[in-house]
Amino acid sequence: MKYPALYSPEKFYNFSFDAQLKALHKLFIELEKDLPHPKRRQELQEHIRRLGRSCHEPLPLRYQKLLTSLSDDPHRTLRALSEYFGAESYKDSQSSLRIGDGQKAADPAALQRASGITLVADNLRSVFNVGSLFRLSECLAIKELILCGITPNPSHPNMSKTALGTCERVPWRYCDSTLQAIMELKAKGTRIYALETAAPSCSVFEVKYSYPLALVLGNEALGIAPENLAICDEIVHLPVLGWKNSLNVSVAASISLYHILFGAKA
Repeated sequence: MKYPALYSPEKFYNFSFDAQLKALHKLFIELEKDLPHPKRRQELQEHIRRLGRSCHEPLPLRYQKLLTSLSDDPHRTLRALSEYFGAESYKDSQSSLRIGDGQKAADPAALQRASGITLVADNLRSVFNVGSLFRLSECLAIKELILCGITPNPSHPNMSKTALGTCERVPWRYCDSTLQAIMELKAKGTRIYALETAAPSCSVFEVKYSYPLALVLGNEALGIAPENLAICDEIVHLPVLGWKNSLNVSVAASISLYHILFGAKA
C-alpha cells in the first residue's frame, strides 16, 4: 500500500503557524483513515507528536487534547479523533429513499422474542449505519437500542435523513462506556452475543439463542473493542464465501436479527 509522504521537520518548521495547523489537520485525517493498520498508525502518531512539539505557537486546545490522547490502543485514538473532528466525523452520502409503511402482520411469538432483544452499538461512526439500526429496530420491534461512546444519537442533524422518522419510535439510550452497558445488561440476566469475526466464534445460523439477549455491534473499521469482546458470553459471525470477511455493520445486524427472530433454533 502506497501512503502519502510525511512532512520533513525542516519543511514543517518553515511553514507559517496557520500552515502548520493545516498540515496537522491533514495528518489527523490520514490517521483516522489508517487506524486499522498498526504500523502506519504508529508511524503517523509518532510523526504528529514530533511536529506538534515544533509548532511556532501553542496549539489550540482541541489540537493539544488530541495530541495528548493519542494511544497505542486504536479504540482510544478513535474516540480522541471523534472528539477533535466533532460533527465532521459523521458524514455520509445520502440516497433518496421511498418513504412508505405497509400493513403490520406481526407474529405474536416473534413479537415476544423481539421484546427480549437489545442492540448495543460499540463506538460506531457512521450516521448512515446508526440510522439504519434505528429503522431495523423499529421494523422488528426491538426492545432497546443502546448507543455507546462516539456513536451518533438522534440529535445529529443527518440522523432524520437516515432513520426516516424511526428515532421517535425506538426506545434508545446513550451510555458513555460500552463496557458499562454490557455489565448492566449481564446483571439483569441478559445473555450477550458479540457479532464479530474474532475467533473462536460460531455461525449465527448454528447458535441456539437464550433470552433476554443483547447483540453487540462493533466499530466499522476496528470491530468490537477487546475489553468489551472479552466479557461477552458468546461470539457469533456471519459466514462468507468470498474474499472479504465481513459485511457492513447495519447489513450484518439485519441478517443476524432476522435469523434470530424468524429462523433460529427453538
